[in-house]
Amino acid sequence: MRFAGIAFAALVAGVGVCMLALASDHQEAKEAFAIFGPAVGWGFVGAGLFAWRREPENRTGRLMVLLGFAWLVSTLEAADDAFLYTVGLLVGPLWGSVFVHLGLAFPSGRLRSSLDRAIVIAGYFVFPLANVPWMLVSGPAELDCENCPENLLLVEPNADLAPPLMALAAALYVALFLVVAFVAVRHWLRSGAFERLQLTPVYTTSLLAFLLVIMAKAGVGEAAWWAAFIAAWLTPFAFLGGLLRSQISHLDAELRESMEELRASRARIVEASDAARRKLERDLHDGAQSRLVALSLLLRSARMRAGDDPQLAGLLDEAQSELQTSLGELRELARGIHPAVLTERGLEPALQALVSRAPVPVAVEAAVDSRLPAPVESAAYFVVSEGLANVAKYAQATHASVSVRRQNGHVTVDVADNGVGGADAAHGSGLRGLADRVAALDGTLSLESPAGGGTLLRAKIPLR
Repeated sequence: MRFAGIAFAALVAGVGVCMLALASDHQEAKEAFAIFGPAVGWGFVGAGLFAWRREPENRTGRLMVLLGFAWLVSTLEAADDAFLYTVGLLVGPLWGSVFVHLGLAFPSGRLRSSLDRAIVIAGYFVFPLANVPWMLVSGPAELDCENCPENLLLVEPNADLAPPLMALAAALYVALFLVVAFVAVRHWLRSGAFERLQLTPVYTTSLLAFLLVIMAKAGVGEAAWWAAFIAAWLTPFAFLGGLLRSQISHLDAELRESMEELRASRARIVEASDAARRKLERDLHDGAQSRLVALSLLLRSARMRAGDDPQLAGLLDEAQSELQTSLGELRELARGIHPAVLTERGLEPALQALVSRAPVPVAVEAAVDSRLPAPVESAAYFVVSEGLANVAKYAQATHASVSVRRQNGHVTVDVADNGVGGADAAHGSGLRGLADRVAALDGTLSLESPAGGGTLLRAKIPLR
């Protein structure tokens, strides 16, 4: 209801402005005032209400609404009634005060510094009060306006004093304009790239409209009023566009923060998984594997004491063979979970141990001159492990190659073979899991496998 009431009040005031301009006996550029007088006011009020409702905590919307109504009040200068005319001369310039406040407070609606606050306070004094001295000595003759109504603040006409007092008021306006322009440029220079996208259209249209209105009031001509009104009418849309850019900036920052948190979370999951793998491998090595080795020694001792009993000797030999098979499978399981050599000696020795068990000859080139971060080493190892496992299962290759290169802040891991090709990452859970592991480190995993042309599995992982 509050917003609807404000909008209705603006509509009524705008219609009144149009009627006032068309009925005026002294207003220059009647058509321009009748069209753009209400249009500019409605533009600021409408855009301000939209911004106010969208971001209630931001004062920009409320300042735009206030500026819209201040603009509409300023058009009372066109009234033929002496009281309304005097009110228009006295309080009409307040739109300039609000305009300065809005421009310096944009986009947050809050002033940045004590200098900005001082300028805004000066604006609220200069704009309405600079006119008072010449209003005290200016009648229709001094105003060069025969059809103008009586100035109710007039004390005594003074043709000699009125011009310098009017010039003083104009000089104060120009001085304030130059100070505001200087501070606006300084804000623009100190802002970031995205904030400049917000400020540039706002500052450009605002300063242009402000300057053109001053020129029009100085009597440059009717064309200046048309230009001033058009620039002023465009200004609220520049402010609104800047606010929307601000929201996009906030959303972008929140999205980046969420993505960074997601990346960090995935990295923590991978790191925790690797830590759990290492612990499980140590438990298997120090626990079950050690007990099985001890059991193997007991069986060997029992075999030596079996003597000439062939049946007992056969049973012990069979048990020893089964135990060795179980030990081999347990070692393979432990290596698959997390190879101890990777933790203790690094990536290259772990890869050499891995390719030594491959069913086809594998050439290894590991151009890594120092230890890599543990998560990167683990990811690179398992890329090679999965790649060689797929070579053994599907590739029908006669040889393969493994390459690990460290350059430009990245580690690139290639596993290639001369097999039948035709591999598809979408159909393999192992490759999908690898892709997730590599992506958690901000890396990428790609697969090139044309039919009959071999396969190349490549991982590229950044070093942080």
